[in-house]
Amino acid sequence: MSDALIFGSFPAVMIVALLLTVSAVFLLGLVFIPLLRAKKTGRLEWKIGKRSRADGSEPSMGGLVMALGFAAWLFPTAAVAELNGSSTLNSRGDLIFAGIYVIIIMCVGALEDRLTKFRASPAGLPAGLKQLVIFSASLGLLLAFEIWGSVDTDVLLPFRLGFAELGMFYYPITAMFMTFTVDVFRLHFCFGSDYTTAVGGLTEFTGAVSLMTVGICCERVGASGAGYLAEFGAAACIGLLIYTASPSKLWSGTSGSMFIGALLAASAVMSKMELLLVTAALPQLADALTAALHFIRFKRAPAPRPAELSPRRSLRMLWRERGFGDYTVMLLFGLIGLIGGVLSVIFAVYAESLFLRI
Repeated sequence: MSDALIFGSFPAVMIVALLLTVSAVFLLGLVFIPLLRAKKTGRLEWKIGKRSRADGSEPSMGGLVMALGFAAWLFPTAAVAELNGSSTLNSRGDLIFAGIYVIIIMCVGALEDRLTKFRASPAGLPAGLKQLVIFSASLGLLLAFEIWGSVDTDVLLPFRLGFAELGMFYYPITAMFMTFTVDVFRLHFCFGSDYTTAVGGLTEFTGAVSLMTVGICCERVGASGAGYLAEFGAAACIGLLIYTASPSKLWSGTSGSMFIGALLAASAVMSKMELLLVTAALPQLADALTAALHFIRFKRAPAPRPAELSPRRSLRMLWRERGFGDYTVMLLFGLIGLIGGVLSVIFAVYAESLFLRI
C-alpha cells in the first residue's frame, strides 16, 4: 500500500503536519519556556508573561522545543508510511536516518546555546570542533543512505547541462555543502552569542518559507520522504514563531537555526535536487553573502579603519540600521524567499522531466 493511500494526497499531509506539529510545538512552549527561563533567572514561574512585551528574561534554545514537536509526529509517520513505491525516490529508512541527523545537528546547537547563554562562555564550542561534528554527521547521513541503497552519486545541473557524475567524491563534497548550509542558517540568526544582531522570528519565518518551497519541489519529483521531512520542519518553524516573533518570549537560538539548516540540507539531498541548497535558501544566503562582503571590505580597509565599516554587518542589520522594523525586515526576506521559491519550482519541473527518463 502506498503512502498516498494511507495519508491521502500530499496537500492533506501538509495540512495534517501543520496542525499537529504547530499544536505540539505550541504546547511544548508553554512548558519549556518557564523551565528554560528558570535556568537563566533562577526563578521558576509558569506564566509566560505578556506577549506584547520583552523583559530580558527570554531564554534561548528554542530549537529544543521545535525538535521535540517535530520528532513527535515525524517518526510515527515514518514508522507507518510506506515510501518504497515506484513513484517515490525515498524509502522509510531515508526518512528515519534524516530525522536522526537533524536531531543530532540540533543537539550540537543546543550545546552551543548552553555554553553561551547558561554557562556564560561567549566563545561556545571551538569552531573547528563544531564544523567537524556537522561535517561528520552529514557524511554519516550520506553513508547511511548508501547502505540503504538510495544514494545516486550524480548531481543534476541546471540550464540543461544534465547530470554530473561525482563518484566517490560525491560524499565529501555534498557533506561539505550540507555543512555550509547549516552554517549559513546559523549566521542568519545571529553572530555567535550576540543576540543584538538577531531579529525576533526571522529565522523561523524564512525557514518555514524555505522548507515549504522544498516540500513543494519534492512533491513535484515524487520524493515523498523528503517532502514529509521539509513540511514537518516548516510546521515546527511556524509553531515556534508564535513565541519568537518580535517581541520574542523565546529565542530559537543556535539550536533552532542549525535545526532548520539541517532540515533543508537533508531534504534537498534526499530529493536528488541538490541545487535547492542554493535556491530554496536564497534569503539566508543573501544575508550571509552581505556579511561576507562587509567582512572582506573591512579586512582590506587600511588602518585605522573607518568607524562605519564593521566586520559583522549582514543584510538584516543593514535594513535595521535604515530604520526598518523587525516585521518589515521579515517581509523583505519573505520576498527574497518568494524569488527563491519560483527558481526552485522551475528547477523541480526541469528535474521531473529528467527523472522520468531514468
